[in-house]
Amino acid sequence: MTNIGFTPESGAGKIIEYLQRHGEGTVKDFAALLEVSATAVREHLVHLQADGLVVARAERRGPGRPRLVYCLSEKAQSLFPKQYDRLISLLLRELIALEGSDKVDAILDRVSQRLAGEYADRMEGTDIAVRLGELRRLLEQRGVPAEVAPEGDGIRLFACPYYDVAHMHPQVCSMERQMIEYVLGEKLDLQNSIREGSHSCSFTVRESDAEDGRVIIPLQM
Repeated sequence: MTNIGFTPESGAGKIIEYLQRHGEGTVKDFAALLEVSATAVREHLVHLQADGLVVARAERRGPGRPRLVYCLSEKAQSLFPKQYDRLISLLLRELIALEGSDKVDAILDRVSQRLAGEYADRMEGTDIAVRLGELRRLLEQRGVPAEVAPEGDGIRLFACPYYDVAHMHPQVCSMERQMIEYVLGEKLDLQNSIREGSHSCSFTVRESDAEDGRVIIPLQM
């Protein structure tokens, strides 16, 4: 049903599933669903609201006190199982079949530039160790744990944001590496990768080469 910590059989889980199917509900609806008292229902709702999974609005129907109508929050919607990885894999497969690998590589390179463009203006300093430190902070804001190499000449990523897709389409790994290269303005060498069985993706900065440098080319939106 969901991956938000409630089993389908629990009271909270049944309320969540009811709201998935019906969009909204009242204490009366939930009491009938669970066959419990309104007080017991409100206890479930208090916990769900405290977790940020359910929100309530007042709805007036005629004279008297307005009733509370409950629905799922955006947080709850974002936690339900998604199949983005499968969709992306299918799209890449069809693009390769229709346009060829070279065209798809070019598209992914443009994507890496767009991603880099979101971070480039937040990089500070000309020293590579400083930029690597800032990159680590930006990656962790994306939910990717990372650390700068003790020598200050590389970075390790301890999670893959595209894990399932990358196993089927290695080009996605190249896209992430290129994004980091564009952000740093330096070429990187991949030492090991999660896709190949390591517990991290480790990159070292390649020694500067005037003909090897990268420049971020702004893309037309």
